[in-house]
Formats: sequence, C-alpha cells, structure tokens
Amino acid sequence: MIKTILFDLDGLIIKKQEKMFSQRLSERVGLSWEKILEFFNGDFRECSFGRADLKEKILPYLEKWNYKGTVDDFLKFWFEGEGEIDKDVLDIVKSLRLKGIKCYISTRQEKYKKEYIWIKLNLKDCFDGIFCTCDIGCDKWQKEYWDYVFNNLKLKPEEVMFFCDSDKNIKSANDIGIEAYLYTGVVSLKDNLKKFL
Repeated sequence: MIKTILFDLDGLIIKKQEKMFSQRLSERVGLSWEKILEFFNGDFRECSFGRADLKEKILPYLEKWNYKGTVDDFLKFWFEGEGEIDKDVLDIVKSLRLKGIKCYISTRQEKYKKEYIWIKLNLKDCFDGIFCTCDIGCDKWQKEYWDYVFNNLKLKPEEVMFFCDSDKNIKSANDIGIEAYLYTGVVSLKDNLKKFL
C-alpha cells in the first residue's frame, strides 16, 4: 500500500524553461555554452552532493566569465529564472495530502538552491519534506539515496511511489521495488494517480 509519494523538482514541480540556465548565462556574458558547461560538469557536481560550497566554487568562474555583479547577484539571476511553479501539480499534491498521503520533493540540488525553493518559493508549506542530494551525498539513481529515504521515512520500497522526468532515475527506482513513473505532463500524472484522486 502506497503511503508516500516523491516528486522530482525541475521539470515537474518547477516548469521546464525554454532555455537552460547555462544557455541564458552564455547569452548574458557572451561566452560559449561549452565554456560554461565546464563548471556544471565539474565543480558544480561537488556542490550538488554537499562536498563543496557553491558560493566559494563559483567565484573564480565569475571572474573568468567576466560576470558583472556579486555572487549573490549571480545566484539571484540563476534561481529566479528557474522558479516558475506548476500550479496544476501543486493542486494534485494538495489533494493527495488531504487524503493522508505524504508528499515529498526528491531533487538534485546544492544547498543554496534548496533553500531558495524550500523557503523563498514557499514549497515548505506544500510538501511534507524534501530529500536533496546535497544532504544525502549521492544521486537519485543510486541505491544509497533510496536507502536514506527508506530509513528516514521508516517505509519499505513497495510503500513509496516516485515521479521523475529522468528515465535513468525511474529505472533505478523500479529496480529496487518502488512504483515509479516517468513524468511526461500533468495528464499522465493524474492518470497514474487516479486511484488516489
């Protein structure tokens, strides 16, 4: 019996943007996308798993990219451009919680973005909690991530449902016994949750 449902953040709770942040930044500072991806494929990953501080790691890159502004300005530009919440998804979450089903966010984020979405976007009032890679130290496709979730919630895999827009994460979750579905839109989400709604 399903007791708890986990929802991916980016591309599900937060609407997918037309342009990725790295593309927006590329246009703003006039550098190639490839040069900016060096940061996201390297140091940023360490921040996402709680092994480094984003504000410290990004500073040398801002200088290299000739970014005009402070680190805090940069984070504001970044986070606010990725903050459009899908109200239809939140309505579904609200209905589930009213029926006694616990709902959590499952996301790969570093600590400042986590704080932004949880506090500034007020998602703390819409969900029962958040399982973030920066607190756990591993990614959502890894068994250790889910071991942390199960231990924290005191639940078994068959008591958990998971929605995400990543095939890799869905396959990994299914492999360990979670009822997991690839998110393709609100219609499919409602369809997969119809027994609860």
